Amino acid sequence: MKIEVIKREGNVFEFYLDGEDHTFANLLVETLHENEHVVFAGYTIEHPITMARKPRFKVVTNGKVTPEEALEEAAQKIFDRARVLLDAWKKALKG
Repeated sequence: MKIEVIKREGNVFEFYLDGEDHTFANLLVETLHENEHVVFAGYTIEHPITMARKPRFKVVTNGKVTPEEALEEAAQKIFDRARVLLDAWKKALKG
């Protein structure tokens, strides 16, 4: 996974997330939408063949947090939820 910054201007942040597809892109956008300071979060895949693993994101906040702070919070939430799932999975396997 690699982040390529396209635009960073005020409360707007646009970037490519190289190496990911709809699966992670949807998860990230939905988690960003949980933040009350995120005004807009979305992504597009510019060309389904040549850019299939390089979604382009746009995150806009209301100014109370930066887009980068919102992304950091979303990434931490995703990590924490994955940890809960992993722990539940390990517990289930032990019976």
